[in-house]
Amino acid sequence: MSGAGEILAIVKEALAGESEWSEWKESDSDDVVRSACAFSNDLGDSGRPGVILIGVNKRGEPVGTDASDEAIQRVVNRLKSTKILPNPSFGVQKADIAGCEILVVRVQPYPVPPVVEVNGVPWVRVGTSTQRATEADRVRLNERRPEGRQPFDIRPHRGSDLGALALRKLRERYDVARHSDEDDQTFPEFEKWLGQKNLARLVDGIWVPTTAAVLVYGVDPLTYLPGALVEFARYDGVDVDSTVTSRRTITGDLCDQLETIWAQLNANNSQVVAKEQGIRTPYPPEYPVEALRELARNQVQHRLYEGTNAPGRINWFKDRIEFYNPGGPYGQAKEGEFGDQADYRNPTITNLLVELGYVERLGRGIQRVRRLLEKNGNPPFEVRTDGYTVITIRSHT
Repeated sequence: MSGAGEILAIVKEALAGESEWSEWKESDSDDVVRSACAFSNDLGDSGRPGVILIGVNKRGEPVGTDASDEAIQRVVNRLKSTKILPNPSFGVQKADIAGCEILVVRVQPYPVPPVVEVNGVPWVRVGTSTQRATEADRVRLNERRPEGRQPFDIRPHRGSDLGALALRKLRERYDVARHSDEDDQTFPEFEKWLGQKNLARLVDGIWVPTTAAVLVYGVDPLTYLPGALVEFARYDGVDVDSTVTSRRTITGDLCDQLETIWAQLNANNSQVVAKEQGIRTPYPPEYPVEALRELARNQVQHRLYEGTNAPGRINWFKDRIEFYNPGGPYGQAKEGEFGDQADYRNPTITNLLVELGYVERLGRGIQRVRRLLEKNGNPPFEVRTDGYTVITIRSHT
């Protein structure tokens, strides 16, 4: 939090004219989120915070705005939402200029990629305007920050050490791999084996777990990634105002989460009477079990873990289930109809879960869900992306 004198100096400099690092807004509209995104990306590599003055017109004249605590919180909530990911580092303060109260939003440049996006679209600052990033802009950002060109899940998770991992479980896997090798005498030592498996990286002479290792083999992943959990809620109605009949916060490593999610989905999935077929009355499940399992895999395998503490969520209503995952479709998966193209935001996590038998790396999960729903008599699923990817499946009853 800046002092009164410092904030007034910042405002005075920003009022001198809009620039690569300053912008004026008359109100706290959605454009504030795009501007914050652009300042976070810092295309010009200025290294300085971007400043958004809310309550200043396009002529640079303070006209005032709502500077109440509620208004400040409204701006904070927008910049901390899943609309903008990864969430930027910022501060919001009010200032009195010429008898007008304005809000001053300071946004720090994001230190490493991925590129900050608003609803899947990156924005950058070009001169005095905020614009959609071009492909050349993306390349420029990535070239400037080479560490971030690696997927997030393979980077060393700074601040952790090998003590964050379930070392006993890993040593058991290491011993099996070593004894299965034809020449166990030349088999790498434990730490180097972790490096070969993309479970650790050597940083300044110290082995540091990768994010994938923390999530898949961590003793307590929430210590390092507070949003790495899934919230399950069952409602006795068709909206979130209905009575909650059961609720569970699902934590642990990703394998534990999958086991618990599958158990919750199976326990809540009932059989219902379907249309009679001759003298036989079929009792298919309300939702196809394998479709639920596939969507559960999406909850942990493809979600965005970087730059957000938002959890995955499963809301089970009387007529539908909604699966919420932070982040939109990634890479080639953005192309064409949802599920037609496969890409991996977390390739190391995917590899580890494949090794452990929890997922298949075939890129056909969503297509299978479509067929399973149709075969069970359920309507096609629905998809929307607004910071979260939300998949809704409806009962066949």
